[in-house]
Amino acid sequence: MTTNSQFPLAVMIIRHAEKPGDPGNDNDGGPNLSILGTARAAALPSLFTSDPKQSPATLPQLTCDLAVGAEAEFCGVYGNSNIKAGESRYPTPVFLFATASSNSSGRPVETITPTAQALQVFNNDPGLTINHNFANDSSGIQALTSEILQNPDTYGEKIVLICWHHGTIPQLTEAFGVPSSQLPWPTWPGTVFDLVFYITWPSGPAQLGVFVQELLYGDSSPAPSPSS
Repeated sequence: MTTNSQFPLAVMIIRHAEKPGDPGNDNDGGPNLSILGTARAAALPSLFTSDPKQSPATLPQLTCDLAVGAEAEFCGVYGNSNIKAGESRYPTPVFLFATASSNSSGRPVETITPTAQALQVFNNDPGLTINHNFANDSSGIQALTSEILQNPDTYGEKIVLICWHHGTIPQLTEAFGVPSSQLPWPTWPGTVFDLVFYITWPSGPAQLGVFVQELLYGDSSPAPSPSS
């Protein structure tokens, strides 16, 4: 892959996982994920850590011991197994962002909490955390994109994962420099939870790839991932 050190190697944007109530209304259904959303959140680390279906098998595969937890609380403990696996389907993030929680939703943080915990082990980085200081509005989006794009010493040639609310993901994507013509639709459909927006800057201008997570039964038809 051609790189440009002024920009991240890739910025991946995902929607938070499934929710109760109206899927198109972020203010409906309470602040937490649904049971299905919790399942997606628990499956997400498999996109960014060693994949047993890939070869050569040189990386440790993660284990996860689960315990009973409170509602909306992930209680997994990750470790390295003695089983080897190949490269991850998607590049492994070293920076994680999620929309700031509000009274109506903490779902973005909930969605990538398992991923953060898994990557602490996989990246051997116990200090890796989720930055959730940016609000789901125009000011928050501008502040987030400025943080990433104006600090190449920190984010240049790094992998960034962002979990956000669907209603403003198109706005967030365009704020990274992606032309609106590259978006699959101007408004993210309320029922879609299974995509990865994959932004790169191979020669300066931003380019968007749209991929399917393929994590849960009923996810969209298979589509190639960046490592395919």
